[in-house]
Amino acid sequence: MYLKISKWLEIIAFKARQKSLYFELKHYIKNNETYFRRVHYWERGMGKTYTLVKLANKFKCPIAVQSEMSAIYIKRMCRDLKIKNIIIIPCNNSIKGKRFERILCEEGIDVEFINEVLKSMCKYLIGYNNVDIYSNKNNFQQEYECKWIG
Repeated sequence: MYLKISKWLEIIAFKARQKSLYFELKHYIKNNETYFRRVHYWERGMGKTYTLVKLANKFKCPIAVQSEMSAIYIKRMCRDLKIKNIIIIPCNNSIKGKRFERILCEEGIDVEFINEVLKSMCKYLIGYNNVDIYSNKNNFQQEYECKWIG
């Protein structure tokens, strides 16, 4: 009995986490603001890529990914969800010169690449930013910032 309740609550928690992430990013897309949400290593499997695919389909935004393998994974996800016309941008030198209104960013994209290339390609960037505790290169608006930890 307790095991069934536990599994049921785990499913509900997963759905709630994914929906909260969806509405958080949707808020910044609708308000036309640049925003990067910090992603920690323990936040695996909470529906981040699924959320980006749904938002890209709804708002007709391209998705910037770290590598070609990530692009293949998202294309496979789009095929399984029967979603067409999603533009996926692998972050390499072949994307220079293109212009977009807003770009959704998957986690893992280098901060220097975002600052040098992606910011000049569009007005608004929305997505995920990996937390690197050894670097202070992240100069984006974050979800939560702790000011008392030095």
